[in-house]
Amino acid sequence: MTTNRFIEDLTLVPLPLWWQNPWVWVGLSVLLAIAAYVARRAWLARPRPAVSVLQSPPGPPPHLEALRRLQALRSDHSRLSEYEVALECSDILRGYIHERFGVPIRFLTTREFLGAALADPLLEGAARVELGEFLHFFDGLKFARDAAEPEATLASIDGAERFVRRCIPPAVKEGAS
Repeated sequence: MTTNRFIEDLTLVPLPLWWQNPWVWVGLSVLLAIAAYVARRAWLARPRPAVSVLQSPPGPPPHLEALRRLQALRSDHSRLSEYEVALECSDILRGYIHERFGVPIRFLTTREFLGAALADPLLEGAARVELGEFLHFFDGLKFARDAAEPEATLASIDGAERFVRRCIPPAVKEGAS
């Protein structure tokens, strides 16, 4: 066997007769199928960690945190521009909706969120309309740099607080009374 004819020399190695038998191939196929079946059953039978569907986040409930932040925004309102108020109030509302309903609103535009909210009604109709008005008002201040009177931004903070209070879960409202 020479080094320049190595490949041609390998083709001359005869295969064993049992390797050419079609029943060997059928048997190997059946063994592979059985091994795949056993592996799948073992994978599906493995213990899984228990996952709670509604896990409350650590810390205060989302509505208390949102109300606290809105109160702080109201006290800082006179020192902030309408742009800064819009940024903070929009962030508070988006964070509250994310924590309360589990909707990743922070990563959606206002139009995307409202379209998803219509398809999957997490919010009641009046709350959804009110939230849409807030978000469009804030978007106008943030992106179009619309001008707004201090009374309008203060009214939007009041409206955001009413929205958060409206969306407090009934179980929490009953427990507080």
